[in-house]
Amino acid sequence: MRLGGPRQAGSAASWRWRRTAPLLAAGALTFTGVSAVHADDVPSAEDVKQAQQAVVTKADQVAAIRARIAAATERVETLSAQAAEAAEKYNGAQYALTQAEQAARTAKGAAVAAEQAAEAQRLVVERLAVGGVAARAPYNRLRSFFSDGGPTSLLGQIAAYDAVGDASRAALATYQSKQAVAVTLKRRADAAVEKQTDAAAAAKAAKQETEKAVASAAAARASLARDRDQLIRELAHAEGISVTLARKRQKALEKLAEEAQEQANRPREDAPSLPPAEDDPPAAAPAPAPAPAPMPDPAPDPDPAPQPDPTPPKRPKGVEAAIRFALAQVGEPYVWAGAGPDVWDCSGLTMRAWQAAGKSLPHFSGAQYAVSTPISLSDAKRGDLLFWSRGGPSSIYHVALYLGDGWMVEAPRPGKNVQVVSVYSWTAPDLAARVR
Repeated sequence: MRLGGPRQAGSAASWRWRRTAPLLAAGALTFTGVSAVHADDVPSAEDVKQAQQAVVTKADQVAAIRARIAAATERVETLSAQAAEAAEKYNGAQYALTQAEQAARTAKGAAVAAEQAAEAQRLVVERLAVGGVAARAPYNRLRSFFSDGGPTSLLGQIAAYDAVGDASRAALATYQSKQAVAVTLKRRADAAVEKQTDAAAAAKAAKQETEKAVASAAAARASLARDRDQLIRELAHAEGISVTLARKRQKALEKLAEEAQEQANRPREDAPSLPPAEDDPPAAAPAPAPAPAPMPDPAPDPDPAPQPDPTPPKRPKGVEAAIRFALAQVGEPYVWAGAGPDVWDCSGLTMRAWQAAGKSLPHFSGAQYAVSTPISLSDAKRGDLLFWSRGGPSSIYHVALYLGDGWMVEAPRPGKNVQVVSVYSWTAPDLAARVR
């Protein structure tokens, strides 16, 4: 048994060795192989340099593609803004033409009336003259005086026809006065007609300019729509991500850029400005947060009824009607010279909104400012009109309806719909007016 035991043990040890040796050998080989692979994979300085360059190249590609998207988008926005400005210029030309046409009609009417009055007075002079000198001169000779030189020539012969009395002289003076008025009004009428002609030519030129600007903006939008998808795909490839994720990232970056631009558009602290905007736009017809003076607490009501939300102080009648109308158009497209019922430009929207409130405004932002009461931006309240200009009332090119709390409703420009946005989503307004 003593012998058998050791032999068994020896056999077991031999068996374990036979089983373990190959594994150890394989492990040794494996370890050696791993060591060799790791040794071969240690990057060289050139490898590091190439990897760094690849990262830089990829980043440059991504930045370049994003820059192309941003440049194309900015070009569309710029052309659309120019188209909207041209459209409002056309509205101004149309407004001037309407005014010129009315002035011409009035002037021509006044001139005709003055000529008729002068002619009536001429007949009075003729009758008086004929009645006074008929006994001393042949009637046909008197008629020749009138036909040749008129009443003045006849009365110039006063020495020969001393029967003409004071009544005739007074009638002649009246005639001469009315004739002078008629001549003056005729000149004014001619000038008004000439101005009307010029206004019509200006309106035609403005229309052509607007059509060209709108077409350029539309072409740029179509080009961006075609190119954007391809640029997003290139962006996804450069970043090594899916197209869907690339779209989401690009949209998020553009949103951040818009927010940064909005913040940059806010005026300095020392400049007149509107109340600050809240983080989110109002869901319905918004109202500025009121700040009433503290009032004594009323006696407790044992069964109080639910109280409505605070409302702003009363404004001129019709403010809420105007706002309700404008908000009802949100989502409808901007179309130049549009004034409803389902297409709008900036002044067309504000004109119809206030028309719904019983107030008449022209279809031109500059004229809307002129017929309203100018106020400072810091005094702007719900329902007031906000204006954008190139430096003053004579260069106004955009108008929106203020909702309060830094928000407005507007028909912005070609390619966009009527929207509720922050007052500073574009550039800050520089003028404001109140409709009375």
